[in-house]
Amino acid sequence: MPATLLSLARALPEHVFTAADAEVRLSEVFRAQGEDPELVRQVVQNSGIERRYLARPPDFYLEQTSLTVRNGVYHEVAVELGVAACREALAKAGVEASEVDLIVDTSCTGIMIPALDVYVANALGLRRDVRRMPLTETGCAAGATSLAFGADHLRAYPEATVLLLSVELPSLTLQLEDATRANLVSAAIFGDGAAAGVLANRAASGPSFEHLAHETILFPETQQIMGFELRTEGFKIVLSRRIPLLVQRELRGCVDAFLAKQEVALDALKFFVLHPGGTKVLDSVRDVLELSEEQVRASRQTLADYGNLSSASVHFVTMELLERGAIKPGELGLMIAMGPGFTLEIALLRGA
Repeated sequence: MPATLLSLARALPEHVFTAADAEVRLSEVFRAQGEDPELVRQVVQNSGIERRYLARPPDFYLEQTSLTVRNGVYHEVAVELGVAACREALAKAGVEASEVDLIVDTSCTGIMIPALDVYVANALGLRRDVRRMPLTETGCAAGATSLAFGADHLRAYPEATVLLLSVELPSLTLQLEDATRANLVSAAIFGDGAAAGVLANRAASGPSFEHLAHETILFPETQQIMGFELRTEGFKIVLSRRIPLLVQRELRGCVDAFLAKQEVALDALKFFVLHPGGTKVLDSVRDVLELSEEQVRASRQTLADYGNLSSASVHFVTMELLERGAIKPGELGLMIAMGPGFTLEIALLRGA
């Protein structure tokens, strides 16, 4: 039996940041850097985001700017959200913590050594011999990457149980002295949150999907398109305007080649788990793959409700699809996520 997602759960910080809040706050921040408030307003309004969740109240980001303070908050909140999401995912799957054989955790918005999985393992009471795989520098693609690694592990160890965890707190990377357009866009679209799931080679108790195949594609010499530069003052976002153009140029050929290997036609796919990197990127994916607006609605809604959650986004989109009843047994679907490298993750899924 293919690797099956037994459960998914999300955890969110308590502080809600609406689009109206963002417009006011970001106008203040970027006006101080000489930016036109009208541009800020346009970026926020064109983001398609209605609200996001923040690790701390908005004033914190203006008062506490050092990497030491912000990374301390990352440590505290990442553990809190990660443990909460994992506990719920295990409970929904009917799996005891002692049954977990591998935990794959993803995060790129803070630094923890030992990694997040150590703190989660201690809090949940995972076995001493649990295997841990922290993915800390793969960005927005990492949620799909972790799912692929989990499925590969289950092919090698069919009786195993895998716990997946994605925690991202991009709000803590805001740079008040960075007047670049990339920093403005980042401040307007990214939100904080966590998602966890349980993966195993057995049937789920409710609607879910099986992971049938995956492929990772690294585009040569595209390192400067997306990522972070770690500086004295913290994480400086790297976010190129070339991303939608790269999607338009490369995505369709990559998807067609992947599906050809699986002997599946694009028009045979019934659902799409698309990482909502932003409205322009999502529009590009929709147009290049010739999808309808309905087929990208779950990604669009996830972006509106939570913003771009980096590696956790594909799990939030999956939950949106499951809650809508859009993943039906036997139907095929496609997962797509993109991240630093520049990397493309593609997975073939089947409703279970």
